[in-house]
Amino acid sequence: MLDAIKSEYFEGKIKTQNLETEIFVREYNSDPGKVAEACRTASELRCEFLEKKSGKSLKQIKAAVINTCSLKDGKAILAGIESKIGGAILPMGFAGPAKICGEYVKPEEEIYIPLATNEAALVAGVQRGLKAISLAGGLKTLVHFDGMTRAPLIEAPDIYTARKFINFVTGNKSYIAELQSTVPDPFVRLDDIECYQLGTKVFLRLIFKTGDAMGMNGVTKASAEICRYILAKNPQWKLLTISSNLCTDKKNAHINVLHGRGKSVQTEVFLSNEVLAKVFKPGVNGRSVEKVVFHKCYLGSNLSGTLSGFNVNAANAVAAFYAATGQDMAHVISSSSCFVQADEAEGGLHFMVSLPCMELATIGGGVMFGTAREALELLGCTKYGKSVDENVSVKRLAEIAAAVVTALDLNTACAQAAGYEMADSHVKLARGEK
Repeated sequence: MLDAIKSEYFEGKIKTQNLETEIFVREYNSDPGKVAEACRTASELRCEFLEKKSGKSLKQIKAAVINTCSLKDGKAILAGIESKIGGAILPMGFAGPAKICGEYVKPEEEIYIPLATNEAALVAGVQRGLKAISLAGGLKTLVHFDGMTRAPLIEAPDIYTARKFINFVTGNKSYIAELQSTVPDPFVRLDDIECYQLGTKVFLRLIFKTGDAMGMNGVTKASAEICRYILAKNPQWKLLTISSNLCTDKKNAHINVLHGRGKSVQTEVFLSNEVLAKVFKPGVNGRSVEKVVFHKCYLGSNLSGTLSGFNVNAANAVAAFYAATGQDMAHVISSSSCFVQADEAEGGLHFMVSLPCMELATIGGGVMFGTAREALELLGCTKYGKSVDENVSVKRLAEIAAAVVTALDLNTACAQAAGYEMADSHVKLARGEK
């Protein structure tokens, strides 16, 4: 039977998105215990198809098996992604232990943090930053916003009707509850609506709570139900788009900085000059680090026209942490919006990091499978809350992610305060040169 399926697929008689289900039904008689095998077989057949078409070997891609499949209604397989052919492998290291004094991570815990990256010196940089933080007594962390947004765009028949609707919606808790009644998912709750008007166009920035999930699929579905309800009551209105870019998703946007998206996290640590000199180089002190951060992160960033990148290298830390824990990698662009403060204080350095829009999850999507799941297990971030408000795991993950960013930015700022050390260390660790 498999040979027949292969021939039909190669001839274009079976659509590539249906291949897993065809194999599951015809080769494995819809046996629920064979879902993973059906998915693996489908990936191998696609690789063979590409090898035949291109004349290139895909041996390593074919061998990188990642099981992200699930069975729907006992009949159809959801493969996780479409046209799967295998997996991409990144080197993974770890840094730690991290000493975090937060609400969800306690200072007595030893946290070892997985990081997936191809960049030499990154893991070492996080490790050295964590060492300095531990010697300083630990990193204070605070998660102070928790919400996921989607922003449909609807059009009123005229500007007066648009304004009347906005005035009605703004601050109207009973109407928000009415709209929430249209949302069937108990783990997606509409908490607030921010309205913006451009002529007859009305942007509805819907703010949801989504539990331990990052929530993009859930809020998109909920937004569709809410818009259907609104337009059914207002037949002269039109839906222009279910997502207007005011959310703002996977783009660098100042509205996320000011209003928050995902999780907003603050960190803080005081490092004495003795700790700075011990961990980094003699001569590195509160004043020298303050000067680097001001001139680099604010003077330089402003001159370049940077929108929200007032940091040393936050995206490096976010990308490595997200890759290791199975997050949506496109969210690195918004989640690495970061503001670093380094203030000389009496006898040392007051170092702070603000991450206003970290989008991450401990349930759903890529975090449920393979190495990502093991990484979350290592971090103690796999328990599920029983309600939309009981999302300790994802807030714990946000505190740890913020600690990684803080550690790397602290290390790199101190390395630059030590003159040429950043360049020298990269040459040594990446190229093995002195």
